[in-house]
Amino acid sequence: MIENLNLTKGLIFSQEVMLELTKAGLSREKSYKMVQSYAKKCFTENLNLIDVISSDKFIMSKISPKKLKSIFNYSKHFKNVNFIFRRVFK
Repeated sequence: MIENLNLTKGLIFSQEVMLELTKAGLSREKSYKMVQSYAKKCFTENLNLIDVISSDKFIMSKISPKKLKSIFNYSKHFKNVNFIFRRVFK
């Protein structure tokens, strides 16, 4: 499962980055345009979104490195996997 998620090069986290920028005070439209342009670049050039976002000084002035790392962490998405499997395979 992790291998399949890694194929996205972090693009699955783009919405969370956009929301965090909005929480930091940017308009939703500006956040959307910034993240969308980086997501398109990553898709086209086969880059990792976290690397591209990390190199943007403006974004990094709004999101701390620690917060960015937590955004790109799969663990919160898997926290209920065992519970779900137990329910499904009772």
